[in-house]
Amino acid sequence: MPSQVPEPANGQSYEPRRPERTLLYRLVSDHLETFLEQARESHDRGLPRYVERELRKYLKCGIHAYGFLRALCKSCGRSLLVAFSCKRRGVCPSCNARRMCATAAHLVDRVIPDVPLRQWVLSVPFELRLTLARRADALSAVGRIFVEEIFRWQRERAREWGIAQSRSGAVQFPQRFGGSLNLNVHYHVVVPDGVFTRLTAAEHAEFHRLGQPDPTDLADIAFNTSMRVQRWLQRKGLLADPDEVHFSNETPERAALDACLEGSIGLGDLTCLPDDADAGARAGGDEPPRPERRARRGGHHRGFDVHAGVVVAASNREGREKLFRYCARPPLSLERLSVTAEGMVAYRLRKPWNPEQTHRVMTPMQFMARLAALVPPPRHPLIRFHGVFAPHSAWRSSVVPVCPGAAQSEPTAGGSIMPDAENDLKAKRSKAPRGDGSAALTHQVNESPDDPSPSSAGPLHAARHTLAAGSGYIDWAELLKRIHDVDVLACPCGGRLRFIALVTEKETAQTILEAMGLPTEAPPIARARSPDFIDDPAPDW
Repeated sequence: MPSQVPEPANGQSYEPRRPERTLLYRLVSDHLETFLEQARESHDRGLPRYVERELRKYLKCGIHAYGFLRALCKSCGRSLLVAFSCKRRGVCPSCNARRMCATAAHLVDRVIPDVPLRQWVLSVPFELRLTLARRADALSAVGRIFVEEIFRWQRERAREWGIAQSRSGAVQFPQRFGGSLNLNVHYHVVVPDGVFTRLTAAEHAEFHRLGQPDPTDLADIAFNTSMRVQRWLQRKGLLADPDEVHFSNETPERAALDACLEGSIGLGDLTCLPDDADAGARAGGDEPPRPERRARRGGHHRGFDVHAGVVVAASNREGREKLFRYCARPPLSLERLSVTAEGMVAYRLRKPWNPEQTHRVMTPMQFMARLAALVPPPRHPLIRFHGVFAPHSAWRSSVVPVCPGAAQSEPTAGGSIMPDAENDLKAKRSKAPRGDGSAALTHQVNESPDDPSPSSAGPLHAARHTLAAGSGYIDWAELLKRIHDVDVLACPCGGRLRFIALVTEKETAQTILEAMGLPTEAPPIARARSPDFIDDPAPDW
């Protein structure tokens, strides 16, 4: 059977991911059962089902033995297998990166007009972070209050400039993580650096840029946000005394997830690994020292910090997409994860403040506890739209851009579909099974051999015309071309790879995998072991 990896003529090739070879996969597969067993034995309640489901689904993500899509070039017979993805929101780096890139592309192409954008960041007190991590209503309320205070400031500034009946919009990204696998619930909000007005509901809205907020404005927003959040907590019974500094985070019984959250909230013990020779360069090297946190642009009040120093120009489309990727970024980077000679897990800080504190070193059980703490619970949103960008806003149609591909409903020339959308593909199988035991795909593609080649546009905007009518979803192949400038479905012979079958039956999958020289069995998952066997101390999460 032909090779698995296409080799495009442009010099850039697609290498199918092998998650079982990554350090994260080995750590989770080696210690998951032990971690779950210790959680059940050491606490009143074990981990919630959504956390266990997240970790188990990750161990199946990208593994061909659990099923895959098969693509075939009719010209030369070259095959490509694309394994199913888990589509989870917390641990899987691949699915999180795919979601990050797709979200940013969708926002730039179909939601945000060509206007300057400002990033607003809200950090909350340490005592409040546990409440926000546990309660979806508190997470939503604090984000809504912060956005409303930004809108209030914009309306007041607009009235000072003689702009009446103005409207604002925002895209909010609640994040649960910090730069060292710590639980740090905070908010990134991308707001147009101005307001919108219109005379009638039928016309396109006009944008009016406002001046940048000064330190006094940021301090007022921080103060108002703090006071309103305090009143909301009082109404919900989470803060009894108005003058009390600390927020109530007591739970009626000790649960495993509570231990994970409480053990992950701080930075903890940081150190520098002996073999980390370039730590000084990453920590700053000869660069001037960073200013103190309170000396940077921002407003502060009782642990609420507001920063608004990042602005992207209206003409910088690439910068806007990078900004949205940053706001939607995943919590874990595989490049910063390592294991020491003693078997400890080390995670390198992205921007260490001290050259002597560049890594967080943990036991495997502590690492698993931090992964569990970073999994977003159900109904904890990863993105929210406010103001004119809200789905049911009467202003949305007057503000959002008109996508050039909105009127196109036919697929792309490559005939690609979304290989990670297993549920969608199951609905598109033909009624009769194929002779080899796989299911044929019945999606409509242009079978003409004179198909035009993909657009030669740059990687950033290569997929703007591939959006289906009424949907902002960009398929797998086009998203890779947009981000990495790699045409996955281009065959060296000049033809195109097309998805022809959805393989889910174990016997059929093993036959195909064996013929292509790929592993036919899923990687084993280690059984639960006692802490003495793995030389770990008692679970102190």
